Amino acid sequence: MNTRRIRPRLVALALATFGFAAALTATAGVPRCDQCLDQYYACRNAGGDYDGCLNEFWACERANGCPLSFPPEI
Repeated sequence: MNTRRIRPRLVALALATFGFAAALTATAGVPRCDQCLDQYYACRNAGGDYDGCLNEFWACERANGCPLSFPPEI
Protein backbone atom coordinates (compact mmCIF):
# COMPACT_ATOMS: atom_id res chain seq x y z
CA MET A 1 0.00 0.00 0.00
CA ASN A 2 1.39 3.40 -0.95
CA THR A 3 1.13 5.65 2.12
CA ARG A 4 2.43 8.68 0.25
CA ARG A 5 -0.79 8.87 -1.76
CA ILE A 6 -3.16 8.07 1.11
CA ARG A 7 -1.94 10.66 3.65
CA PRO A 8 -2.60 13.79 1.56
CA ARG A 9 -6.06 12.47 0.74
CA LEU A 10 -6.83 11.88 4.40
CA VAL A 11 -5.56 15.33 5.33
CA ALA A 12 -7.66 16.91 2.56
CA LEU A 13 -10.73 14.95 3.67
CA ALA A 14 -10.22 15.98 7.31
CA LEU A 15 -9.84 19.65 6.35
CA ALA A 16 -12.92 19.54 4.14
CA THR A 17 -14.95 17.95 6.92
CA PHE A 18 -13.75 20.52 9.45
CA GLY A 19 -14.53 23.38 7.05
CA PHE A 20 -18.03 22.05 6.42
CA ALA A 21 -18.72 21.70 10.15
CA ALA A 22 -17.43 25.22 10.80
CA ALA A 23 -19.70 26.61 8.08
CA LEU A 24 -22.73 24.87 9.59
CA THR A 25 -21.90 26.18 13.03
CA ALA A 26 -21.49 29.75 11.78
CA THR A 27 -24.89 29.79 10.09
CA ALA A 28 -26.64 28.23 13.07
CA GLY A 29 -25.35 30.88 15.48
CA VAL A 30 -27.44 33.78 14.20
CA PRO A 31 -30.21 34.53 16.72
CA ARG A 32 -33.61 35.32 15.25
CA CYS A 33 -35.14 37.26 18.10
CA ASP A 34 -37.56 39.34 15.99
CA GLN A 35 -39.35 36.21 14.79
CA CYS A 36 -40.23 35.45 18.43
CA LEU A 37 -41.83 38.85 18.83
CA ASP A 38 -43.80 38.41 15.60
CA GLN A 39 -45.06 35.02 16.81
CA TYR A 40 -46.02 36.54 20.17
CA TYR A 41 -48.09 39.29 18.54
CA ALA A 42 -49.72 36.77 16.20
CA CYS A 43 -50.65 34.65 19.22
CA ARG A 44 -52.14 37.63 21.07
CA ASN A 45 -54.04 38.84 17.99
CA ALA A 46 -55.49 35.36 17.50
CA GLY A 47 -57.03 35.57 20.97
CA GLY A 48 -54.40 33.67 22.93
CA ASP A 49 -54.15 34.36 26.65
CA TYR A 50 -51.23 36.40 27.95
CA ASP A 51 -49.55 33.58 29.91
CA GLY A 52 -49.76 31.06 27.10
CA CYS A 53 -48.40 33.46 24.49
CA LEU A 54 -45.68 34.63 26.88
CA ASN A 55 -44.53 31.05 27.55
CA GLU A 56 -44.34 30.40 23.79
CA PHE A 57 -42.40 33.66 23.38
CA TRP A 58 -39.87 32.62 26.02
CA ALA A 59 -39.55 29.14 24.52
CA CYS A 60 -38.79 30.73 21.15
CA GLU A 61 -36.19 33.03 22.72
CA ARG A 62 -34.50 30.11 24.48
CA ALA A 63 -34.48 28.01 21.30
CA ASN A 64 -32.89 30.83 19.30
CA GLY A 65 -30.33 31.80 21.96
CA CYS A 66 -31.90 35.20 22.63
CA PRO A 67 -31.89 36.85 26.06
CA LEU A 68 -35.20 36.34 27.85
CA SER A 69 -37.30 39.48 27.93
CA PHE A 70 -40.84 40.72 28.21
CA PRO A 71 -42.42 41.77 24.92
CA PRO A 72 -43.63 45.36 24.69
CA GLU A 73 -47.40 45.62 24.77
CA ILE A 74 -49.20 46.87 21.70
